[in-house]
Amino acid sequence: MEVEPRAYGPESTREEREAIADRVSVVDDQIVLIHEVPVQSPFSVKLMFDRFRALTQDWDRFAYVVDLTQAKRPDPETRVALKAEMRGISPRVIHLAVAVGDNLLMRAMAQLFAYSMGLTNVSTHATRAEAIEEARRAMGR
Repeated sequence: MEVEPRAYGPESTREEREAIADRVSVVDDQIVLIHEVPVQSPFSVKLMFDRFRALTQDWDRFAYVVDLTQAKRPDPETRVALKAEMRGISPRVIHLAVAVGDNLLMRAMAQLFAYSMGLTNVSTHATRAEAIEEARRAMGR
């Protein structure tokens, strides 16, 4: 199922919930990819971070990549949900690599948002491939 560019909520079907959660995956040893939905919501954030926690539960430290190339800027309620989810994982994060395409505003916002949550080892990239490569470098590969 393709995720549509709309906010998803509790009324989402099982297939929609699975499609959102499936946008979180392991791309390498101790490296997770979050391919953000086009329109984030507190509901989609919870689904994705539930999957994120399940994938990283046995890892003391890890890097992760967030692909924001198709994502719109989150609304204030969603930013609050993102910060709440991040608090629980940020002490274990070695590196965050963010793919933003050529969007300079999104690049700046992603870095500011990450720094506001205490993440200091953050990089932004034009493509997902570049971001994954940087995460690998940060993990010593």
